[in-house]
Formats: sequence, C-alpha cells, structure tokens
Amino acid sequence: MAIHIVDARGQLCPRPLILTKKTLNDQTVINEFVLLIDNETAKENVERFLQDNRIRFQTTKKEDHFQIQISKTGAAVTADVETYCATEPEKKETGNNLICFKNDKMGFGSDDLGAILLKAFVNTIKEVKPLPRTIVFYNSGVTLTTTTSPLLAPLKELESLGVALLICGTCADFYKIKDQIGVGKISNMYSILSSLTNAASIIYP
Repeated sequence: MAIHIVDARGQLCPRPLILTKKTLNDQTVINEFVLLIDNETAKENVERFLQDNRIRFQTTKKEDHFQIQISKTGAAVTADVETYCATEPEKKETGNNLICFKNDKMGFGSDDLGAILLKAFVNTIKEVKPLPRTIVFYNSGVTLTTTTSPLLAPLKELESLGVALLICGTCADFYKIKDQIGVGKISNMYSILSSLTNAASIIYP
C-alpha cells in the first residue's frame, strides 16, 4: 500500500500543524504518513508538536524541502496547534511584499547602466520598511546570487534580516551555476508560484 503524503509545501504555520493533526486523527490513514514541508520555522513547530505528544517521527532533508515520516499512535490527538506556532523574531520586520529579479540588469537600454542601477536598488532595499517578505530570482536573475556576484554581501544581509531568497533551480541548472550559489535557497516552481500568489504586491525592478 502506498504511503499517504501530506503536502504542506508553500504553507506557513499553523497550516502544516493543522494538516498534521487532521491526518493523525484520520481513521482512513493507516500506520504512518509523510509530511512535506519547506518552511524551517513551521518544520520546527511540527517537530515540537510531535515530540510533546509522544508521536514517533523521522525528518529527512531534501534539496528544497523536508520530509517528516510520522507514525500514528491510534489515539486521538487533542492538543491545540495554535500554541505551537512560534512567532518570527522581531528583527524580521517584513511585510507581505515580494521583489522579483528576472534579469541581472535593471531596466532596458545600456547594460552597464542597468548593472549600476540594480546594485543601487539592492543596496537600498534594507532602508525601506517594511522589508519584502520574499525575493525571487529566475532566468538570468539567478546569477545575482552566486559567490562571485557583486551583490552577494547586500543579499546576505537581507537574508539575515529575515527576507527569504528563493532561487529557481531549473534556471540555476540552465546557467550551470547550482554549485556556485552563495546565498538563498534553491527552490522549485511550486514554491515560487505560491510566494507570488500570496504576495500583497510584486515589484519587478
């Protein structure tokens, strides 16, 4: 019998916890199931929830997500999931806006000018409040995240402030730079599209 899969990728707490509790109490799901999750904070909250309720599990790190294999106990789980949703640290003063880099230049015309403008743009992001929740890189924009990129330092600073940096894995493969990524997380189209869909506004430099 195929193992039951619960896909919580692209979802924030408490949704992964709600899905976990619902599946634990679902009598049609036998013995065990696998939870797919790509949010670090939500993963930690799920693991804490399982530990506190003495539910056996095993977490495996994949390229762009985690797999948590969960064994069912048979007993109903009644714990309140809301109490397990840790808040984000205060330094992460992020809004629900998203910046999307689809090129390694800004605007059209001179490539040299475009590179200068983009560098100024990235260095200014940290001065604007609230910070964007997510920055997405695709097509040639992924080259901005390599270890040799002149924008590596300001992008690392944004990541340290709580901004999620999602890099298109297909694009990184296309440009043959996957082993040169120096900041952010290699992601997939599902996560990127979920971020775009849930953003309050999207900025394309």
